[in-house]
Amino acid sequence: MMSISFGGILDQATFKASSLTFGTDEGKVCKVTAAQTVGLCSDGDRFHGVIETIERDNAYCVVRKAGYITLDYTGSDPSAGIVKLSADASSGVKVDDTNGIEYLVVDVNTTDKQVTLFLG
Repeated sequence: MMSISFGGILDQATFKASSLTFGTDEGKVCKVTAAQTVGLCSDGDRFHGVIETIERDNAYCVVRKAGYITLDYTGSDPSAGIVKLSADASSGVKVDDTNGIEYLVVDVNTTDKQVTLFLG
C-alpha cells in the first residue's frame, strides 16, 4: 500500500539560532526573535516555522516556513479543517481559539497526539 507524504520542497530558510541545541530542538516550533534569528516559542506564542536542522555549533538552523508538516500537540484534539493554533509549553502546538493563527489541518492522530497542517 502506498503512503501519502505532505513533505514540501523549496520551503526552508537558514537563520541564526538563538539558544537552540543540536540534537534536541529539531522538530520544534520557533519564532523570529531578532533580525535573521529564530528561537524556541513559549507557551501561547504564534509560531513562524519549524526547526528542521541545527548546525553542530548551534549557530545556525534551517527553518521550514511553508508546506505540510506533522507536529506534536498537547491539550484538546484539533479537528480537520481551519483551526487556530499556537505554540505549547514544549514547543509543539495546541488549539488556541484566543491567540492562535488559523492553519489548515489535514490529519490528526489522536493516539500519538500529532497533527498534520499546512504552514502556508
